[in-house]
Amino acid sequence: MTNSAGTRIGVGLVGASADRGWGGIAHVPALRALDAFQIRAVSTTRMESASATARRLGADLAFDTHEALVVRPEVDLVVVAVKVPDHRRIVTDALAAGKMVYAEWPLARNLAEAEELERLARQKGLRTVVGLQGGLHPPIRFLRDLIAQGVIGKPLSTSIRAHLTDDMWFGRYDPSLEYMAQAEHGATLLSIMLGHGLEPLARVLGTFESVSAVVANQRGDGVRLSDGAPLPKDAPDEIVVAGVLEGGVVTSLHYSAGHPAGTATVWEVQGTEGSLRVESASGYIHFTDLTITLRRGSEPARVLQAPPGYAAPDLQLDAPAAGVARLYAQFAVGLRDGTAEAPDFAVALERHRVLDAITQAAETGRRQDLARPDRMNSNL
Repeated sequence: MTNSAGTRIGVGLVGASADRGWGGIAHVPALRALDAFQIRAVSTTRMESASATARRLGADLAFDTHEALVVRPEVDLVVVAVKVPDHRRIVTDALAAGKMVYAEWPLARNLAEAEELERLARQKGLRTVVGLQGGLHPPIRFLRDLIAQGVIGKPLSTSIRAHLTDDMWFGRYDPSLEYMAQAEHGATLLSIMLGHGLEPLARVLGTFESVSAVVANQRGDGVRLSDGAPLPKDAPDEIVVAGVLEGGVVTSLHYSAGHPAGTATVWEVQGTEGSLRVESASGYIHFTDLTITLRRGSEPARVLQAPPGYAAPDLQLDAPAAGVARLYAQFAVGLRDGTAEAPDFAVALERHRVLDAITQAAETGRRQDLARPDRMNSNL
């Protein structure tokens, strides 16, 4: 795959450490597996780590500031794989330099910042992509097609129950993640995990028209794993959302920081002619293995497998990198063909609007109407 000029897409990675982080775990393997891309520059906060990463990746350029990276003519696409509070400044600088941008999810700390970044990208006429890989996950695409084909008739309702078991969701923070204890930084169970869950939900059934919600910090303050000291925390660890999707599908979501007694994630869709049940041993539904079970009327339940074509191309990557690679591959196809299947900043803004409505519903106790431009509140 190549871009419209027939050359490889030059990538500048912001936040790709040689030894840790999502950039190294997912972005680097994904990019190296795709012929359409070439990693040409990296930047971290220290020149030592930037140079080490550049040497390991065979990149010619290493920087200890993103400002130096985004202006380089060798860079076509700036990849922002750093902490959420830093997204706004880096994305803004990259767009101002006329670069395409891949920003990890969440796009920004809050709705206002997401609106600002989406508006700037649109004004500049630049292609963007956001790290919402769940809609391209093969079993999710298969599920979408099953429902579109009418295997369960008309969808009536859906529910997702997800448990997240990583330390940070319980309030136990490694030094590099202590910022996540404060909701204002935009990296919480709500923004990250439920936000990721919104993308498969929207691809399969549609986005929310209205929401009510409870968002709570049930576990109280957190703990610094470096020394066991308490850490003030207001980030939520329990989220319950009830609402209606476009088309009238009644919906409930419950995301918890907790160890499940059974399956970590269960997603059910009820229709007029049957039901579908999606299960995962992980709360990370957007890239982990999923089991899909179909039940129609009095027929025995059947476990369905996505046909091999849904996984093409099979790049033999671990799950995190494979999900990111699908985004990159779709982005490259879009550049070549003029299509826009990869989620961009406009899609990210839609998801941020839902997250903001959930927050407002929880804070006010009033249902939030996303179908209306002014989002008028109504009593529950």
